[in-house]
Amino acid sequence: MNIGALILAGGKSRRMNGNNKAFLKFQNKSFIESIADRFAGFDNIYISVDEKEKYKHLSFTLIEDMYKDIGPIGGIYSALKSIEEKYIFVTACDMPKINREFINFVCDSLTEDIECIVTQDIKGRIYPLGGIYSKALLGKIEEMIKEEDYKLLNLIKRSNTKIISLSENNFSESILDNINDINDYNKLKVL
Repeated sequence: MNIGALILAGGKSRRMNGNNKAFLKFQNKSFIESIADRFAGFDNIYISVDEKEKYKHLSFTLIEDMYKDIGPIGGIYSALKSIEEKYIFVTACDMPKINREFINFVCDSLTEDIECIVTQDIKGRIYPLGGIYSKALLGKIEEMIKEEDYKLLNLIKRSNTKIISLSENNFSESILDNINDINDYNKLKVL
């Protein structure tokens, strides 16, 4: 199946002292470059942005948010409206530990009848990012935006979703860690 790759980079980075998380360094590359490397093999890598100007130096297709300040659901919606692919694998720019083995596993789990694939940890916590979303969700997302309901978990509940257990498939939850603040970043830098 034809799947595009999307890196969400439109956040405000408030808890990172104003530093854009997409450009923080990990293993001698910016987060966004490091994640893009893991998407090698995808025909198209898209970057979801709040403003194209901030990211114009990147050599990827930039998709500007059609709806500003509504979080990841806005970036996913804008991407699904813009791309040719039927599906998109979505991750955030602050998830630098995601790996190719996990991405391949999730992509290989996709079947035509599924609108969304997400993962859950051993405690049952759902991870909406690091998953796949289908163009078939556009109508549901439009309804949610009209209702001002921007929670990805609510979209997942409304959809024909496949939930993959991380622990049953020998993936560490840490591959989906978000680097949310300076403390998280300092811990990452010592890895």
